[in-house]
Amino acid sequence: MRRGRLPLTALRAFEAAGRAESISLAAAELHVSQAAVSRQIKELEAQIGIMLFERIHRGVRLTPQGQHLLLALTQAFDGIADALGDISSPKLETILISSEPGFAACWLAPKLFAFQEIAPNVDVVLNAESQMVDFGNDGTTLAIRFARERSSWARVEVRKLCDTRLSAYLSPALAASIDISTPASLLALSRLHEDNRDDWCHWFAAAGVKVAQVERGTMFNDSAVMLQAALNGQGVVLLDDLFDKSVVETGDLVRPFDISIVGGSYWLASRSFDRLSENAKCCADWIMKTVAAETDLVVQGSN
Repeated sequence: MRRGRLPLTALRAFEAAGRAESISLAAAELHVSQAAVSRQIKELEAQIGIMLFERIHRGVRLTPQGQHLLLALTQAFDGIADALGDISSPKLETILISSEPGFAACWLAPKLFAFQEIAPNVDVVLNAESQMVDFGNDGTTLAIRFARERSSWARVEVRKLCDTRLSAYLSPALAASIDISTPASLLALSRLHEDNRDDWCHWFAAAGVKVAQVERGTMFNDSAVMLQAALNGQGVVLLDDLFDKSVVETGDLVRPFDISIVGGSYWLASRSFDRLSENAKCCADWIMKTVAAETDLVVQGSN
């Protein structure tokens, strides 16, 4: 098909629907009706004589031909967006970082001033959130995500920041309320849990304490909220040793036992690290090197 006859509006509607695998989400992204998106896709399919979607119950699914076209269109539209950004970028660049709430609160936010000192022409916007972002549409530059086992996400490049280890932490007031001379003494306290209660079972096993099942304590789906509960003395928490300085050196929490278990890993993500701006590359490099230096100190300190 000649370039001058490309149905750009229809291609844009198809790309949005294919990327989201949803007509309704594509309509919301493009600020048009679902009927308009469906009509554009049907006209595109009629024009090229190929079915791009399979209509399934409550949704759509790309055909192999649709997947092939989607890949080409996404790369092309991303290239156009990048080119427009390059020629219209203001002198003061904004880098939007999406980070796991706990990492944002305990590690990244307290250290951002150090990056601002080496990159004074950059404004950093920090969003604390857990779900993976859509780099092509929400303006996110870099993302930091935690995973227990996962190491890849669709259409995203990742670099491992560090493996984590979990230790028991509690507020000084809570520690003073009981005799915590042995790990078993923590059984008398409420344990705070993130997502599941397995971590505490593993920690007590590593401490040599036999526990059939840990049932006591509040469950959280946000590590930052769980940390705040621990700071308020509501229970003992398993926290990444990476955050030790932010809570122990300040006296906010204490770590009574040199016992830790494997937690998971933190990952730095980008749509494409090679296509980042120079300032964004500098930010990614700063995060990688700073985390590496601190985790090395954590490992040395535990030996």
